[in-house]
Amino acid sequence: MYAIIPTPFLPYSSKPQHPILIPLKPKTPSACHLFLHTSPNNCNNATQLSLNSNVSTSCDDKTLLLNDWPQLLKISINSGNLNLGLSIHGFLLKLGFRNDPFQGNNLINMYAKFGRLDCAQQVFDEMPDRNTITWTSLINGYGQINDVESVFGIAFRMHRLKEEFNEHTWSVILRACESPDDRIHGEQIHGSVIKRGFCEDVVVRTSLISMYSRCGYMEDSERLFIDLNYADVRCLNLMILEYGRAENSEKAIGVFLELINCGFEPNDYTLTNVLSTCNGDRDVEEGKQLHGLAVKHGVLGKTSVGNAVITMYGKHGLVEDAENMFHKMAERNLVTWTALLSAYVKNGDHKKALRGFLEMVALGIYLDSSCLATILDSCSENRNLEFGLQVHGIVIKLGLLTHVHVGTALVDLYAKCGKLRYARTILNILNTKSIACFNAILAGYTETQEDDDEEDAMVLFKEMRISGLRPDSVSFARLLSLSADGVCLVRGQSLHAFAIKTGFVADNAVGNALITMYAKCGSIQDSHQAFCCTNNYDSISWNALISAYALHGKGEKAVLLLEEMIKERFTPDGITILGVLQACSYSGLWEYGFNLFNIMEAKYGIRPVIEHFACMVDLLGRAGFLSETVDFINKCPYSDSPLLWRTLVNVCKLSGDLRFGKIASARLLNLAPKDAGSYILVSNMFAGWGMFDEGSRVRTIMNDLKVSKEAGSSWIEVDNMIHKFLASGKDHPESKDIYAKLDLLEAEMKQMYNDESDNQLLRDYAFFSK
Repeated sequence: MYAIIPTPFLPYSSKPQHPILIPLKPKTPSACHLFLHTSPNNCNNATQLSLNSNVSTSCDDKTLLLNDWPQLLKISINSGNLNLGLSIHGFLLKLGFRNDPFQGNNLINMYAKFGRLDCAQQVFDEMPDRNTITWTSLINGYGQINDVESVFGIAFRMHRLKEEFNEHTWSVILRACESPDDRIHGEQIHGSVIKRGFCEDVVVRTSLISMYSRCGYMEDSERLFIDLNYADVRCLNLMILEYGRAENSEKAIGVFLELINCGFEPNDYTLTNVLSTCNGDRDVEEGKQLHGLAVKHGVLGKTSVGNAVITMYGKHGLVEDAENMFHKMAERNLVTWTALLSAYVKNGDHKKALRGFLEMVALGIYLDSSCLATILDSCSENRNLEFGLQVHGIVIKLGLLTHVHVGTALVDLYAKCGKLRYARTILNILNTKSIACFNAILAGYTETQEDDDEEDAMVLFKEMRISGLRPDSVSFARLLSLSADGVCLVRGQSLHAFAIKTGFVADNAVGNALITMYAKCGSIQDSHQAFCCTNNYDSISWNALISAYALHGKGEKAVLLLEEMIKERFTPDGITILGVLQACSYSGLWEYGFNLFNIMEAKYGIRPVIEHFACMVDLLGRAGFLSETVDFINKCPYSDSPLLWRTLVNVCKLSGDLRFGKIASARLLNLAPKDAGSYILVSNMFAGWGMFDEGSRVRTIMNDLKVSKEAGSSWIEVDNMIHKFLASGKDHPESKDIYAKLDLLEAEMKQMYNDESDNQLLRDYAFFSK
């Protein structure tokens, strides 16, 4: 039920109301003056018409113009020829016509279509007699240029003069309500509509439904639609469109079925809208049926329907079907090409996306912001910086650099390719910054570590808040992930507090990030508490908590959580099993882990991948079954993977088994002869057993092959400040004091330990400090 606002006037205004007519906007010199007031020297020769013109017109020409000037005005509008419309206006003035309603309405409509509201307003002001069509045409003109103030001002004036409103008048006024801020105007107009008895008119009701939907109140739109006694095709099409925008495909298809059951013929607009709603996995079959209906009703040849079919198939991964539709289309436009490119990008076929884009360029097809953003997304996902730079050049050439979607795509490209400074530069250029731009750079920080303070993620977060943008759940999740990777507990706690303050702590993505952050920062209790505070935890939440307990070596608790997860009717996935296997490995629960691995495919439908096999190598090796571990590797589908043999080398290093350690080392270096990490691992294994000559020999081979390893690093947080150290590095401001302390510790070790075993310790220290 809607409240009728008892007010004698239409739009709400904070300005004081006066008993006189509200004056419209000040008049600017208009093109109409050239007929009466301008001199020939100040106007275009092509449009010089005046009352004292010497243009001679035969009687037949005059008769023709008198009869056909309305049709000529339509030709002027359809062809975009303003000069023709100006000439007709001049002809009417020359004959002495003074804008009777029929002539005035046509002229107002013509000038409104060309956006010349100054001329339309002058014609309106000079009309001695006006009717509903006159007022509606002028209101519609101001609505087309988004001059909302003038729309409501004229409507208010029309109301004060007690002019008659019809269904089209209400529709053009309601069309001006575009945002949630305009709801107060829309509700007042709704009240007047009810008061004047237009509420059951299907045209007005459809406009009200559209108004509430545009203002963000879909529930009100739905209520109006349900209460409607009769709905025509236009109204039903509108509801299909609005349900599609609200991502409610089930209701959209329900309205479509209602349209069919009412005996209406679906047109191209209907099928375009309903095809666009097929987003979910289960909607693919419905999409195929709609494709069939488009063929049946003969509208598949319409370009908009073909575009919708391509988009639908692309969303569901049916790229071949999308391509077939594309090749069958007789007429293709920019949207067609962009839909196909989007299908390629969404399904990871980046080579076809780039080839398609190059074909568009070769054909000379105009490129818009949507097309360029799509191909930039392909470059981002494929980390193709070289091609992305060329697209960036096209963007600059077309003047689209400041477009929000293109700018966001460029920021994402540079961030994912590790060029964070370039990403920041693009961000600073954008006139309108979106939260997606900031989130794209934050995603870049998760993959690229920068030491420059200017590039610090928290500095960026601060800039985002200063700019007035409100962080969303993605922002918090990525910042918490960065805090987890950097083991910055204080920063993570601060973000947690801010997430509570802004209400995002209840979001699943934020809650899951909190679980992981606290676990990586060493606080398993806070990690579990974050899980318990999550309102609607999902499988990812369970996986995060199980992995947290695995990280802390609490295998029994991880196993209990798996059983509890199953009781809560959550189905384990591959990540769940991986976390439990890791927990079993660290806690010595090899029997449980072995059994779980054997039943994971049969019981849970999870086919083991290489990470699961690596966990089993670690689990069996730590349990002392090294011989069985070697057999397990040789019989598994990944027997030639360096990962499995590297895991075995590490297990042999921990257990001190020389025999299997040598077997695993030889196999590892044979499979990964260019991997520096493998040489370091083998060298350290030999050194750990006191075989320093063997360890040195491995390092010599590594140096001869010119295989280098990135210097190891470590960091520590002190007083909310991160201190980072590189192996043998001297960049830290307190490096002299640090190395002096190390020298002091070495001297104390030499003085304290004198027996043979102690000398062994000193040799270990000397070897690893090289």
